[in-house]
Amino acid sequence: MQINQSTLAAPFRGYRVQFMEAYQGSTPFWDQIAMRTPSSAAEELYHWLGAVPGMKLLLGEIVIENLSANKYTIVNDEFESTVGVKQADIERDTYGIYNPLMASMGVAAKEHPDLLTANLLINGFNVNDYTGSPFFSANKVQDGNARGVKFSNFGTAQLGPTAFAAARAQIKSVKNAKGRPMGLGKKLLLIVPPALEAQARQILQADFIQQTAQQAGATVAAAAVTNVNKGTAELCVWPQLAGNDTMWFLLEVGMPVKPLIVQFEKEASFQSLTSPDSDHVFKRHEFLYQAYGRYNAGYGLSQLAYGSNGTTGVLGA
Repeated sequence: MQINQSTLAAPFRGYRVQFMEAYQGSTPFWDQIAMRTPSSAAEELYHWLGAVPGMKLLLGEIVIENLSANKYTIVNDEFESTVGVKQADIERDTYGIYNPLMASMGVAAKEHPDLLTANLLINGFNVNDYTGSPFFSANKVQDGNARGVKFSNFGTAQLGPTAFAAARAQIKSVKNAKGRPMGLGKKLLLIVPPALEAQARQILQADFIQQTAQQAGATVAAAAVTNVNKGTAELCVWPQLAGNDTMWFLLEVGMPVKPLIVQFEKEASFQSLTSPDSDHVFKRHEFLYQAYGRYNAGYGLSQLAYGSNGTTGVLGA
């Protein structure tokens, strides 16, 4: 094949089709736990996070919620994935061997926010949210006022029926900044690493659970009882959490606002450097194809999430 702009158009179209079909056909997980927000700048300020609205009795003048009390910013980062296609492969008309690579790039681009949101959960015990405290922590203040309504969404218990029930009760008991119940528990999602799949399925899907007791310093099986936790949450075993084998999370995902945020200034798109006259092509004899986007993820409402690092207690208790 003679290399010129006209002949290079065919590989680009083919690669773009491979990329876009894989991109559009991929089903990432992040949009179940994070709300998508648009961005038109290098960063976005989420000053409204501490003012989730609630209806109240009108007495005299209306009361306007203070939307400037909290200053939480998400900065857009640039992300890319670039591959080189050798000039010789295009000249030999064998450029189709790269099609699986372009499709894999499309899947990776679409699912990259999964990695960002998983890292938010993993690091949520140490990284601050809009309240100025770690996303998962005790005695959090909702509106930045030290005398404001406090709540806790942090635990250390290993995953088990008792710990799960306590986390569920914690979320359902949360009140807003005005001290009113938020009415949570509409749609709860239990997220666990692969290492905790068996325990999680036992909690949410088994008809009966085996109780345990301590005898002579050892844990032994006791009577089986009805599993009152069955069906009280949906289950997600998330491979992105692999390696964090004791952590588990319970999220409220049935609200318009979500526990996490993914903001897009520019979604990943397919680009190329295919000019035969470019310095890169002249020096390396390869053409470049790239997925590029500007976006990032951050914390939304921590009231909608409970996280345990699983460092204390007996597994499965």
